[in-house]
Amino acid sequence: MNQSKIVNNPKVNKIDETRNTGMAYLLWCSSFLGICGLHRFYSGKYVTGTIWLATLGLLGMGQFFDLFFIPGMVEEKNLKLLKKRLNSGDIFNYLPQEQIERILEKNPPKSDTQIILELGKKHPEGISIADCIIATNKTVPEMKELLKNLYKEGLVEMENHPETGAVIYKVF
Repeated sequence: MNQSKIVNNPKVNKIDETRNTGMAYLLWCSSFLGICGLHRFYSGKYVTGTIWLATLGLLGMGQFFDLFFIPGMVEEKNLKLLKKRLNSGDIFNYLPQEQIERILEKNPPKSDTQIILELGKKHPEGISIADCIIATNKTVPEMKELLKNLYKEGLVEMENHPETGAVIYKVF
C-alpha cells in the first residue's frame, strides 16, 4: 500500500498509518533470529503476538501458517484503521484507488427497496411517503410507484395514521 501524505487538513499533517504487507513479511523474518510474532504486533494482533513471542511462534507451526495469513491480517488492520478515521471525522483528500474499490466491493450501495424496508423496521409505528423520499432522494412520483410495487409484493402494508389520517406504510 502506498504511503501518502494527507493534505489540505490542518488538523492532520502526518504520514498515512496503513500497514504494508511487505513490512509484515520482513517482520516475520525476524523469527530466523528467534523473535517470533512481530508481524502480529504490526497487524494489531497483540494477544496472539505475545503468545507467538513466548512460544516461539507456537513452536514454529503458527509462524509457518502465518506465511499464508499475513495478507489477510494486514488488510483487516488497514480496514480497522480506515473505519476508525472515518468515525473520528477526519477528512481524507486521498485514498488509493485500490482501497476505494475494496471498500465498495465489501459495502455495495443499498437499493431504494432496502433503504425503505430498513426505515420501516426502525419505525414499526409506520413511515410516510415523505420519510421515504428523504431517505432515498427520489421524487414523489417515483416513490409512489415504488411503494405501490412493495405493497403489491406484500412487503409493506398501507394504513391510515390513527390521529392524522395520513397514509402510512408498515413493514412486517
